[in-house]
Amino acid sequence: MISRGEFYDTREMRAVELNSAALGFGEELMMENAGSWVARLAYPEGNSFLVLAGKGGKGGDGLVAARHLALMGRKVKVLLAHKRCELKEITLKQLKRAEDTGVEVIEEPEEADVIIDALLGTGARGAPRGRVRELIEWANGTESFKVSVDVPSGADPDGGCELCFEADLVVTVHKPKPVLKDMMDKVVVVEIGIPRKADTHAGPGDALLARRRGRKGQNGRVGVVGGSELYQGAPYLAGLAAFRSGADLVFVYSPVRMDFPELIWRDRRDLKEKLASDKVDVLLVGPGLGRDLETLRAALEYAEESKAKVVLDADALKLLPKVGAYFSGRAVLTPHLGEARALLGREVGDDLESRVRAAEEIAKTYGACVILKGKVDVVHCGDKGVLNETGNEWMTVGGTGDVLAGVTAAYLGRDEPWWAAKAAAYLNGRAGEACYEEEGHASPDCLIRAVPRLAKAVGAK
Repeated sequence: MISRGEFYDTREMRAVELNSAALGFGEELMMENAGSWVARLAYPEGNSFLVLAGKGGKGGDGLVAARHLALMGRKVKVLLAHKRCELKEITLKQLKRAEDTGVEVIEEPEEADVIIDALLGTGARGAPRGRVRELIEWANGTESFKVSVDVPSGADPDGGCELCFEADLVVTVHKPKPVLKDMMDKVVVVEIGIPRKADTHAGPGDALLARRRGRKGQNGRVGVVGGSELYQGAPYLAGLAAFRSGADLVFVYSPVRMDFPELIWRDRRDLKEKLASDKVDVLLVGPGLGRDLETLRAALEYAEESKAKVVLDADALKLLPKVGAYFSGRAVLTPHLGEARALLGREVGDDLESRVRAAEEIAKTYGACVILKGKVDVVHCGDKGVLNETGNEWMTVGGTGDVLAGVTAAYLGRDEPWWAAKAAAYLNGRAGEACYEEEGHASPDCLIRAVPRLAKAVGAK
């Protein structure tokens, strides 16, 4: 089953909103839908309404609700927590629309049958301060029926609250947020126009919100373990992809030396000791490895002892059932359909439903995230999954899988597996599309050059 989970944290919700915008469903449409839902659900609770409005998108939601309530015949007043000049442009637009509908803007709080909390959105952090804090404390002291938009102001959407608006009803948009888990009896979840594909498919929001840390050494020391006399170049393609996708340092442990100034070569003898000496914190094992089971064992032993994150690709996936490792959420596996069959020890159909089930089963069996490559990639981690439709038929050429593995390792060095897998699958596929458009092919070299450019284009760094 394709799902991003039952509860959406702040980053997941923002990614879906950005995916929606890329699909043509913008903030104003979603604001209008959210506000109209708040009005409809709050309408039966009284005749007089006071909307406490902040300066951001949540304030805009509340102002839309104020306009709709006024049109429905209710007495509505708005109290702004900030000066008009501080309002976000779209929020100021909604304020003007509300005033044109007859909504009165007041300076000081007044009693009302219903108070609508549209003060602090999901981007706010820390305890409320200043005027916002005063308004929350005042509202909590009234006997009014209290309605919050999305989450109560003052609450951290991902969990926790020092001082929160004490809502009797929370109208949360699209999916409930983690902080609402213990108050779901007060929560109504409403849809605001987010298209299904923004949820079910990886998109620019998933790439944009993949993290990069600002200090040297915080973005991963990647060790690529692979290469053989038959397949000399594979680990170097993966290593270059990792380096140019943002890894701080990339080591290649291979019996075959190839000189690239970006990469640090090591012979594979005494592998565990060398990995430890190089302080590798992300291991990419498999490109061109061949049937070297002992090297895989040594690499996985190091990963277990050091708690390094792991990406397994190519030959390592074929050998993995003989090792029987379980990664406890620290790994990303990147099989194609044949490797998926080897991992599961059974036949897997090529239809999408069969591939989704296979990705779920692999993830559960090995305690890892999975990017099951194909015409449509399946990304699955724990109880979460998305599809990825970026890419084209030119990406069947040799080496493109090595590039995906390297990009995944780079993102894994600075983020959790779920976000690394989504970002890597999306960007690698977009790179394939761009390479074909620009050069008429999707060679590994072109992908390696295109991925960081496309990451920059969506804002990921």
